[in-house]
Amino acid sequence: MLELNPVNAESHAASERKYLYDAVALSLLALAALIFFWPVTTNMGWIPKGGGDSVSFIYPMYRFAAQTFWEGSIPLWNPYQYAGQAFITDNQSGVFYLPNLLLFLVNPNFSYRAIEWLVILHIFFAGATTYICLRSLHLQHRLTRPSALIGALAFMFSGVFIAHIGNLNLIAVAAWLPLIFLCLQCAIEAETRSNKIAWALAGGIALGVSTLAGHGQMTFLLAVFLGAYALYRTVLDRNGRPLLLLLLLALTGISIAAISLFPALEAVQHTVRGDFDSANALKYALPWQGLTGLAAPDFFGRGKVDFWGDWSRVEYGYVGVLTLFLAGTAVVTRRNRFTWFFIIAGPLFLLLALGPNTPLYPFLLNVLPVFPFQVPARFVLLFDFCLAVLAAVGMDELIRKPSPMRGFIIGSGVVLLVLLAGLVGGYVQLGTAVPHHQQQMLRAIFVFASLAAGSWLLIFLRAQKRISSVIFSVVAVIWLAVDLIGLGWHIEVDWNDPALGFAGDSPALEFIQSDPGLHRIDITTGAWQPNLAQLEKLYALRGVYNPLELANYAAYIGSVGYRGSPLYNLTGTKYLIGGKKNPPADTNIIVPVFEDENVIVYLNTLALPRVAVLYNTIIAPNHDAAFDLIHADDFDPQQTLILEAGQPLTQQPGQATLTIIKYDPNEIAFEVTLDKPGYFLLTDIFHPDWQTTINGEPADILVADYAFRAVALGPGTHAIEMWYEPAGWTIGLLVSGLTWLLIIIFFLWHWRQQ
Repeated sequence: MLELNPVNAESHAASERKYLYDAVALSLLALAALIFFWPVTTNMGWIPKGGGDSVSFIYPMYRFAAQTFWEGSIPLWNPYQYAGQAFITDNQSGVFYLPNLLLFLVNPNFSYRAIEWLVILHIFFAGATTYICLRSLHLQHRLTRPSALIGALAFMFSGVFIAHIGNLNLIAVAAWLPLIFLCLQCAIEAETRSNKIAWALAGGIALGVSTLAGHGQMTFLLAVFLGAYALYRTVLDRNGRPLLLLLLLALTGISIAAISLFPALEAVQHTVRGDFDSANALKYALPWQGLTGLAAPDFFGRGKVDFWGDWSRVEYGYVGVLTLFLAGTAVVTRRNRFTWFFIIAGPLFLLLALGPNTPLYPFLLNVLPVFPFQVPARFVLLFDFCLAVLAAVGMDELIRKPSPMRGFIIGSGVVLLVLLAGLVGGYVQLGTAVPHHQQQMLRAIFVFASLAAGSWLLIFLRAQKRISSVIFSVVAVIWLAVDLIGLGWHIEVDWNDPALGFAGDSPALEFIQSDPGLHRIDITTGAWQPNLAQLEKLYALRGVYNPLELANYAAYIGSVGYRGSPLYNLTGTKYLIGGKKNPPADTNIIVPVFEDENVIVYLNTLALPRVAVLYNTIIAPNHDAAFDLIHADDFDPQQTLILEAGQPLTQQPGQATLTIIKYDPNEIAFEVTLDKPGYFLLTDIFHPDWQTTINGEPADILVADYAFRAVALGPGTHAIEMWYEPAGWTIGLLVSGLTWLLIIIFFLWHWRQQ
């Protein structure tokens, strides 16, 4: 009979209690997230205010992906916006990001609430992984739970997350930073080679999964942080292993995300983003005045409605006033090989967030042109993470070894007074210029003064051992939570459902859906969401702004002139949805055909069919010449086709019949019969990754009328099939699949070795 060793039993019980306490701490973070988003969790409100990208862009995109999966296809192409658009190559779609994919496969008709809950879960995830990271770091001793809670609260409710509650992609990628950093740190500190590789692969998995969430700039920022830390450790340790481990981590992440990255990188050259230049990388930087947001975030206002600064609204780096004091404590009391990185890197990241307002960012842009994104202000995310880590370390120091810290207490008090004087000076200077914002500035100053005084007093009492570590821990965690939740919860709350613009029960929408023809609609009123067509499987002329819109179509649609012009009519736009006041076009061209309480539906009497056969062509010598020809005064799209290759035709129109055999998102088919040579025109956007066969034989798709598709046909009956085959998709799928297979094999071997 086996007997339980009392020592082992006691150790086992202690281990269970340890994990129980950590579970309680994580539960507190979950509770903090639920309280922060109480309007959503109680079904009383919505996020973000006005809907933001979450409503107008992400929700219809995710619903389209889910419905396509449920129909048995992979969402490669979106035919419902912008006369057609590559979907799988738009990394913003997040098609293969695991939480999204699970949502898509569970319910194809999920509501907007599901998107809101994804936001909440990712903000909790940011806090939970920060807590786990801080508790797991290989320092002199493990950070206390209250210390890790402080760091977690500071990061999960930091300025970037709050400013981008309406940008799920950004939040989703940023939330993975603590976990990936932990894996890199563990890989560097591991003693055996196999453990180093295992941790690097784990970090690569986390990086790859986060990249699939679909925000390139956030992935880039994560890479900058990891690269900076690996370089720091390489210099510190005087060997190149940290950089080699980072290389393994990065290659693993890239390979896992190849299913999305490879098609996206191949396709970006065809988009508006393909014209990005270094000048754009300087836009939307944090101005010097914006630094007030580190201490008093409401001084210039936060959120789309309340912000009144004279610069473009960008991210603030607010992490709570107590966080600043605790980070300062770490700088004074615990400078070591670990904290020195955050002490050095934090200010550097803040300087990068200032963009062209300091020489550093332009210098790096010229020397290392690897900043292919605008909004340098987002570097403040990395600064905030550094502050969160330092605050946790400072909190741990005060819990374990409080010391008088007279210099810090006096110095921080002086800094507090200087900051307060600066805010008051700003109020005096700006108050007369913007009298209607005086109350807001005064309120922000008062809140900062109160939080700063309370934080300073709390640290002073603990440093002097006037209060116990337990009281200090409880008060500090509650104080920071009240600060961050109290100042942030209301910023992006909307008390009206922003998804109402999708007109789910609209009689006007039912009227349009009753016409099954292959035509387009043009939404010209704010009463309907621009991407409603994607949700309802209608074909729209436009959509919400997307930097990955195909460049050809952006140039075309931007130059059509007025609604009802020949180029406008060529798109096959049959219905215009207008507001209740002014018609969206000349009433000699459009006529009202239906009206409900919100919109009026107009019929474009000059709309052309989206498929046609033309018998007269002009061959343009190049793409720019084709653009000029379609804008010529005598161009008639009903009679003449502008091509950039092929054979010129000049003849009388013939007889043709066209039958639509199939029109699915990724594949379409037509049967065309004509009595003389001609060109079949389809006014869907031209993309080089569309393939075609005519009667089973491969054929070329030609660029027609600058932006659309055409194929040459001889007399007779022809079966035309077209399908979308994105470049990089197959190889990306193979690379991702092979990477997962190799990772599984390695970890099975590693597990057996252990």
